[in-house]
Amino acid sequence: LEEDAPVNLHLFRDHLLSKSHVAQELQSHSLADLRPGQLILHSMNRSITFTQAQQLASLARLTHERHFDTRRYEQSELLIPGGLVLGIVQSAASRDFHEILHEELLHVNYVNSLHPGNIVGAVSYIQSVEEAVGDLEICTVRTLGIKNMDVMRDLKGVDIPLELLKIHPKSRPIRTKDIQRICKNHCPQLYNKIVVQMDRRILRQARHQEVFLL
Repeated sequence: LEEDAPVNLHLFRDHLLSKSHVAQELQSHSLADLRPGQLILHSMNRSITFTQAQQLASLARLTHERHFDTRRYEQSELLIPGGLVLGIVQSAASRDFHEILHEELLHVNYVNSLHPGNIVGAVSYIQSVEEAVGDLEICTVRTLGIKNMDVMRDLKGVDIPLELLKIHPKSRPIRTKDIQRICKNHCPQLYNKIVVQMDRRILRQARHQEVFLL
């Protein structure tokens, strides 16, 4: 490659789009329609133990003692590494976005610490849905990872401030202290509960719509 040749950062995504006819032949197995403005309380919860976190931190060569040193820190003081926090929140939200073919991480904001054994759930807000080719669609989504809460039960009927959910492309990303302030003043159920706020662009199969002719 020439040094000045432009690099395609979306090569794999573009390859998937070029093969959309294959996905169309296989038909979609997506269970839910997604629409702009939709709020999803994900029913799945996940946790990660100290042993799992220690093993994965070692594999990734993460050497900070707050991840594994039980001689210097109590169990409640140990921290789950950021990459694992991201993965566990994506896992908690994944079933409702089935089937994801590709995703691009646009922005991440770590808000509160996550400790070994904490239960993690998620809430997602659909910012936009764009038709791609074939049966594929591209969704822009903001997901909040929430710890130690039964999201489906505890947030049912709760008005979550749109400031936490909506993506404003022309403004700077919301800061951690602003998230905490909004939660404390307008949604105390989420105060000190949000571990991460992340924005993603998801390529997925749209739900197959059967057409009946009468």
